[in-house]
Amino acid sequence: MRQEFSNVTNIPSGARRLPPGDERPMSEIVAELWENTELLVRKELELAITEIERKADRLKDEVKRDVMLAAIGGAIAYAGGLALVAAAVLLLSKAVDPWISALIVGGILSAGGYAMLNRAKHVDYEPLTPTQTTQSVKRSAQTIKEAVHDATR
Repeated sequence: MRQEFSNVTNIPSGARRLPPGDERPMSEIVAELWENTELLVRKELELAITEIERKADRLKDEVKRDVMLAAIGGAIAYAGGLALVAAAVLLLSKAVDPWISALIVGGILSAGGYAMLNRAKHVDYEPLTPTQTTQSVKRSAQTIKEAVHDATR
């Protein structure tokens, strides 16, 4: 006995529905299943490629922006740091020996620079895994298994 699938919404253009009670030869069913499976695999691959390209473009833009911001921020911090180093060393040299004041200021600035660089390298990016395509392939495989199982009853 043939069952109708009420959850099928997109029937391929080559597919045809038969009235209840009409049976087709198994070779015709297998050939149609093969054609539809081939079409499905091609569409899933196209979807995966499109999804990966979209995610790669987004990742590329994010990386460009982050690298540019890190470079500009580093250059500005470096210039400002040099001026502050000079001022701090001159100020501290009034209280302690000049080499000790340079050592103190240099240590503080080095720690701050390290903290900034460490922050820049711990950015999380979206993975390139095609998650939508993976889910779609799993659903399609399940649908094909159910259709083959029902066709062989």
